Amino acid sequence: MQSQRLFEIVFLLMERSPRTTGDLADHLEVSARTVRRDVEALSAAGVPVYMTRGRGGGVHLADGYVLDRSLVTETDQAEILAGLAALRQTGAADDRGLTERMARLFRREGADWLDIDFSFWGAPPAHRRTFDLVRRAIVERRPLVFRYCDANGRMTRRTVEPAKLVYKERSWYVRAWCRERAEWRTFKIVRMEEGSLELGEDAFEPRPLPPDLAKPRPNGREERLVLLFSGDEGRVREEFDPAAIERLDDGRLRVELRAEPTERARRHLLSFGANLYVEEPAHLRAWLRDEAAALVRRCEEG
Repeated sequence: MQSQRLFEIVFLLMERSPRTTGDLADHLEVSARTVRRDVEALSAAGVPVYMTRGRGGGVHLADGYVLDRSLVTETDQAEILAGLAALRQTGAADDRGLTERMARLFRREGADWLDIDFSFWGAPPAHRRTFDLVRRAIVERRPLVFRYCDANGRMTRRTVEPAKLVYKERSWYVRAWCRERAEWRTFKIVRMEEGSLELGEDAFEPRPLPPDLAKPRPNGREERLVLLFSGDEGRVREEFDPAAIERLDDGRLRVELRAEPTERARRHLLSFGANLYVEEPAHLRAWLRDEAAALVRRCEEG
């Protein structure tokens, strides 16, 4: 929509002026001709924006310009305030200051529509401090130093350059350049030793995130799993894709999916106890049977 584009042009020029029409066109993904028409529309609306030719020319915005709320539609105002509220909930903003300033500009209250709690049941206050330090390290581009427990239980000291927070499969991770390993690594936040986290003093230059970390790659080890559940329906519907769940005539739930049967995944399935029967693959069914038998023996032996 043109109104959204005009709003973005003003903010871009408030960040840096002048800008070339080509720069604005690339950013907005429109033609240079469209940018020129938008500049004319802004000027006609009373925004002190103008164009110059030659060396150092481009689209200019008068110094000290303050945004007029009339440029932003009612819908845009609501979406901006809702987005700022979401950022504040996720910790990307430390306080309500920016949201309140924009609300005063628009002369309206932003809806308090989102409430996020990053802690788990029984988590101490230090858990939130860990998340806040990681967020600060990413935003301020400062190294993060911590002790880390890997999947094998080994504790090591790491210094990393964090790039991104990722929420996947009910857990928070940090994707970061590890200085000790000289490569990109993914760290699970709950495995960072609480109390060991520190922020480095010197800011680092951000590295481009490699494609293999920007999106998951298939590892080729996934298998077809067919699971039959005779109980825990609420949990099944919470933890599996609804499209993969089918109710059978006998009342059981059948779940078919492709997944890598890792140690963690196997133990997660084991937690369903007698409510789960693994139809496929046979080796996973055998593993669950053996683990259950071993547990019975340990309970009998005391």
